[in-house]
Amino acid sequence: MNTIKNRILRNLGISYINRIFKVINGPTFVSIFFTRKCNFDCYYCATSKGQIKSDISVKQWKNIVNHLYNQGCRFITIYGGEPTLRSDLGELLKHCINLNVFTHVVTNGALLNEDLLEEFVSYGYFLLGISIDCFKESNSSPKKYRPELINILQDIKKKNPENIDYSIHIINTKENIKELIPLIRTIKNKLNCRFSIDPVHSSKKPNEQYQYRSFCPELLLKKETISRLRKVIQNLKRQGIQLMSPNSYYYYMDKWYQNKYFWKCDAGDLYYAIDNDGTVMLCEDVKTPIKFNDFIKLSHKTRVKKINKFKFEYCDCFKPCYWNPTNFVKHPLRNYIYKYRFR
Repeated sequence: MNTIKNRILRNLGISYINRIFKVINGPTFVSIFFTRKCNFDCYYCATSKGQIKSDISVKQWKNIVNHLYNQGCRFITIYGGEPTLRSDLGELLKHCINLNVFTHVVTNGALLNEDLLEEFVSYGYFLLGISIDCFKESNSSPKKYRPELINILQDIKKKNPENIDYSIHIINTKENIKELIPLIRTIKNKLNCRFSIDPVHSSKKPNEQYQYRSFCPELLLKKETISRLRKVIQNLKRQGIQLMSPNSYYYYMDKWYQNKYFWKCDAGDLYYAIDNDGTVMLCEDVKTPIKFNDFIKLSHKTRVKKINKFKFEYCDCFKPCYWNPTNFVKHPLRNYIYKYRFR
């Protein structure tokens, strides 16, 4: 493992330890929406729906990253829309890597090519997430499996083994749930990667009212399907398939669906997001009018108090990017023990 990757992973671990012991009060993980523009229009996705505000400049984004770094944050995910639509994505990525921040770029992959990837890996180590939902375009998602892209990714990894890792993001709906295992096996046979399995689900009462993802109730998975999915995921892990979320996440998701598990989402404290116009969000679904540059000047307690005013009654949607960092920081010992319990 090269020194850049070593430093980035070490700094990431130290930041979590510092947050556990409250040496720092900044977020452990931040998502930034580099742009809301997208070349796809996935039916289940709320990211690019509604009014799209103007993107802030890459210079402003770099300033935001500097502030996050000074707060102790060492894990940033760059989302869209589609981040590769902006020609200055590489500039932001390079800035994050130079700060030794663990940087995760998530893309639908449609605009990726060998030249662009060669540029990105020249900056140093980062994690590239590619969204693939199905073998062929469906009514809800055009993010299909493309063998030519997988071949390019494989070649880039061979040339730069220490500068890039891959995660494949699969959004599961009623429409593509049966493709999950064949899709994973097909990709895994050709590419060394991890998988993020994210079921499209609703808020607290999935069979009564659709508050979260209310615009696509016909795609939501029922709690019986979630229960079966957990067993499928356990089997995948036993077969050596690497998944982004631990088994405990899917275990507690299953319990949550059965109203046997309750949790307090700490978005706004341990985690928050920043919109493409520079405003702070609790998460990708809860926006606020608060400008980041004003938000960061406040004390930790004031920040949390101010942003939590925007929480909804159903802010417990059980998305992995909120639950995982919250659970890790609040229950570090339990996470270590449960790593073996839920094998």
